[in-house]
Amino acid sequence: MPALGAAIDLSGLSLPFTVADVIGSVNSLLGWVGPFVLLAIALGFAPKIIAFIKSIFGRAASR
Repeated sequence: MPALGAAIDLSGLSLPFTVADVIGSVNSLLGWVGPFVLLAIALGFAPKIIAFIKSIFGRAASR
């Protein structure tokens, strides 16, 4: 049993994918998920933005 904190030999390890494959997959996932995240953020901020615009026009109308 190796000692705690001992170095692990990974020289014989081979993976079925490369770093480029991982980056490409993450990029594709963000391409699919990103618009939904932006939509959720927009729906969260829309009432605040609408209230801000109404308050600006309300101040301009009262002058």
